[in-house]
Amino acid sequence: MSRPPAPAGRLPAGRQGFSLPARAAFLDRFQRETFDLVIVGGGINGAGIARDAAMRGLSVALLEKGDFAAGTSSKSSKMVHGGLRYLKTRQVHLVREALRERGVLLRIAPHLVHPFPYILPVYEGGRDSRLKLKLGLLAYDLLAGFRRLEHHRALSREQLLRSEPTLRPDGLRGGFRYLDCLVDDARLTLATVRSAALHGAVAVNYAEVTGLERDAGRVTGVHFRDRLDGRTGIAYGRVVVNAAGPWVDQVRAMGEVPPILRPTKGIHLVLPHSSLALSSAVAFPTPDDRMIFAVPYGDYTYVGTTDTDYRGSPDDVRADAADVEYLLAAASATFAQANVSPSDVISVWAGVRPLVYDEGAPSDVPRDYEIEMKPEGLVTIAGGKLTTYRAMAQALVDRVLAWQGKRFGWSKQPCRTAETPLPGGDFRRFQAFAQATVATLQEGWGLSPPVADRLVRTYGTEYVQVLAYAQSDRRLLQPLAPGSSVLRAEAVYAAAEEMAITLEDFLARRTDLMLFDRNHGLEAAPEAARLMGDVLGWGRRQQREQVERYRDAVTQMAAFAPAEGGSASGGSEGQLHREPVEPNRPATTALP
Repeated sequence: MSRPPAPAGRLPAGRQGFSLPARAAFLDRFQRETFDLVIVGGGINGAGIARDAAMRGLSVALLEKGDFAAGTSSKSSKMVHGGLRYLKTRQVHLVREALRERGVLLRIAPHLVHPFPYILPVYEGGRDSRLKLKLGLLAYDLLAGFRRLEHHRALSREQLLRSEPTLRPDGLRGGFRYLDCLVDDARLTLATVRSAALHGAVAVNYAEVTGLERDAGRVTGVHFRDRLDGRTGIAYGRVVVNAAGPWVDQVRAMGEVPPILRPTKGIHLVLPHSSLALSSAVAFPTPDDRMIFAVPYGDYTYVGTTDTDYRGSPDDVRADAADVEYLLAAASATFAQANVSPSDVISVWAGVRPLVYDEGAPSDVPRDYEIEMKPEGLVTIAGGKLTTYRAMAQALVDRVLAWQGKRFGWSKQPCRTAETPLPGGDFRRFQAFAQATVATLQEGWGLSPPVADRLVRTYGTEYVQVLAYAQSDRRLLQPLAPGSSVLRAEAVYAAAEEMAITLEDFLARRTDLMLFDRNHGLEAAPEAARLMGDVLGWGRRQQREQVERYRDAVTQMAAFAPAEGGSASGGSEGQLHREPVEPNRPATTALP
């Protein structure tokens, strides 16, 4: 990731929000305070720990070397689920916990976490019989208990093909339908960070931890470098929490303790809905007996994930040609009526799972987590999954309070994160709230149903704050680009209230235009840069630089690394070829 420029900073009078000026004030506090917890990592785990600790009255500082959720936490399969497949390996405790946490997230973030139908087709000669899947789904329903979304249902061959006509009919014996959830992973992380800040935590992005501070052998803080202006400093903490995800072992090396991770790589690819038209998420097997998903997502369908050992730096993870070929081959074998070919691929994303080391095939490595307290003053959390991040944070804060509470005089406050809504989630029933709000936005603001629906699903009750920026300038109600459902006001809001520091922060994580747009948000980029620049103090030169850096990021996303020995299948290096993208012209994509 290239170093972002240091913006001047300019906000509406009287407003600081979770913004660039707030970031500067947070950094100033590092110079004069010692925090109870200093957290390394602004992904979902670090965000969850910061929120929990701050809500219990601890003083908290969080440092993230890139943007919040820029690593694995925005590269997931975008699912909040119990993990049906873990029943096969008898990880009943993990499934039970994940199903419980699914219910919690539906309650505290109903605008970001949504029930969605999943389909399990059964083919003759497949690895799992109808009886085996039936028993697994019965167990899944029982473990969910009163949190069950609905009972699973058996479907005949004819029912399945009516529901999902792209499925290969040959050998299809029927299948099952059940409910799990989809989530906007990047915005879930951002909402959790912002909630931590609302409860007093100091959270800073683009602050890279470069070393550990020690006193008499105990870790007492972290050295950091501000990636916006290059300045260095020390954030002092009574306890330092290493929640750096795939970078956990790099932080541990600073503390001279051995690595604990077995990193694995997962990639997803995005296809237009016209190439693979689905109404439900479909779980289907690969030739090497893994399970992957095809998930409808607006005008697109994404397919993933791979699961292969990864030995490189998490900063450099990319999809390779073999990964893409592997997913396309599996999809083509299952969806015989689909038009799935390399030229259909819109975009790809790749991430590294920070799994705790264990033997066996990558897909068989347990998704449990571990908390380790060494050296003195450093706590490391590794492993786990997106769905259980809140429970992981609760477990870590409980351990820290039990371990160091008496030493520092911390009171043992109960965890409140399971009952307190995340920002935007302060309502009870999503469908009723969405229907009423969308109608109001159509009538009162003249927004189209897709735009209004997206606002509600993205911001929840905070849509009011977004639209407040358009009260004095109705032009901010216009789309960022022709045909886009993203409003100009959202670019202003991201810079002013969501600590978006770069154009990529907005187009890749505050919105999802980088991945789920044929033009990757490039058509919207100049206008978004202008609007963000009005808030952040970018002149025309800086706006152009931001657009070019974003264009480079899109190109980097599309560049495939050479195939590795542990890749999903055999193959050679490749690159997603793109014609030069001009304004108002869609990008074309093709794989060699």
